[in-house]
Amino acid sequence: MAKGTGEDTVCAISTPVGEGGIGVIRLSGGRALEIADHFFQTRSGRRLREFPSHTVHFGLVKDGRGKVLDEVIGVFYRGPKSYTGEDVVEISAHGGMKVLQEILQALIRAGARQAEPGEFTKRAFLNGRIDLAQAEAVMDLIRAKTELSREQACRQLQGEFSRQVRKLREDLLKIAAHVEAYVDFPEDDLEVYSQPEFLEKLNGASAKISAMLDSYERGAVLKDGVLCVIAGRPNVGKSSLLNALLDRDRAIVTDLPGTTRDALEEQLDIGGLLVRIVDTAGIRQGTEAVEALGVERTRRYLAEAQLVLFMLEAPAGVTAEDLQIFEEIRKKKYILVVNKIDLPGGEDRADLGVFSPEARPVYLSVRTKEGLKDLEKRILETAAAERFQSEGVAVTRVRHKQALEKCREALRKAREGFEKRLSLEFIAFDLREAMDRLGEIVGEIYTEDLLDVVFREFCIGK
Repeated sequence: MAKGTGEDTVCAISTPVGEGGIGVIRLSGGRALEIADHFFQTRSGRRLREFPSHTVHFGLVKDGRGKVLDEVIGVFYRGPKSYTGEDVVEISAHGGMKVLQEILQALIRAGARQAEPGEFTKRAFLNGRIDLAQAEAVMDLIRAKTELSREQACRQLQGEFSRQVRKLREDLLKIAAHVEAYVDFPEDDLEVYSQPEFLEKLNGASAKISAMLDSYERGAVLKDGVLCVIAGRPNVGKSSLLNALLDRDRAIVTDLPGTTRDALEEQLDIGGLLVRIVDTAGIRQGTEAVEALGVERTRRYLAEAQLVLFMLEAPAGVTAEDLQIFEEIRKKKYILVVNKIDLPGGEDRADLGVFSPEARPVYLSVRTKEGLKDLEKRILETAAAERFQSEGVAVTRVRHKQALEKCREALRKAREGFEKRLSLEFIAFDLREAMDRLGEIVGEIYTEDLLDVVFREFCIGK
């Protein structure tokens, strides 16, 4: 049984809302078998409890009055060898919501209760099946939208990140054990201060923490994607570019300047990298309140952008409006995109010397899609996506980043105290603080408030 759950048995529909070929209902807890046997009956008339664990059986689901609800497949997993570590029954029924809801209500009437969001995974954590970082990776894997984000979540689910954290915690534990041993024997203080290997170990641990923190930017991009904003003056083809990249008409396109009044955000998978691409209103002095609000929202997106596609018009060259917009984005990572090369005058390459000589513009026509593949390639290059594929597991969550920062700060204090020859009790305290922060990451140290924060983002049924 899960710690703190007692005889509580929970159930939920584990497949998404809507119609499908199969819908899965999960039941977990000490009474899972007993409750399942109230309504599930195999063709032979035998109950699930009569079969070995981890076997699959065809049968009928009936309500409390004996009415058949559906023909289903039932699977029983005896704890602790189950997802949650408890007895688990999974029912695969036909995927209509009415059928699934009827079965769910039958379970509840038989004594189960509706599971809370993420409760099955929470029980898996409480029963030691996975650690807290792996539990978070479950949600990341469910939400993964690209191959790279899936691979990263899979590495974390398999425990690569957790092993790094635990190894570092073990290293600190060895250092702390030596320090605390000297606390018990004060006459040996001078000896511990004279041993340079203690300071070297502290420095080595801090370097490992810093390396993990350095991976956060990469990890956040893999998990949440790159925010890429299309910016430029009105009517240079921003909405057309969005439609061309999506290969569908998402934004309204007209010849009238100011057609786009609000920002439109979509998601693209470019070479395995999630790109959150935003079409924005053209930056100019709005002639009416609605357009002015759109321009203001554009500026907010530009402030947050990790990459800007700065669009120009080939026939028009570089205008005064273009230069004004460039002043707003010049400190950002950007790509010069010169559009409309298919129009008369478009074959004459505009003088782009006013911009950075390293800008390397991409020339294209969103109407004919000439140059579109070049732009996608440049987006990947500029986002440095190639290093995402070659490097291992990364820090992907703010919670992990904050814990590592606190750990590093505690190590800095311990190192400083070591160098200043402070009382070893202070150094031991700082080392314990550093270990506790690492313990929070994998859930070796946790509070109910922390678990609530972690699992409330889960869907019901997982």
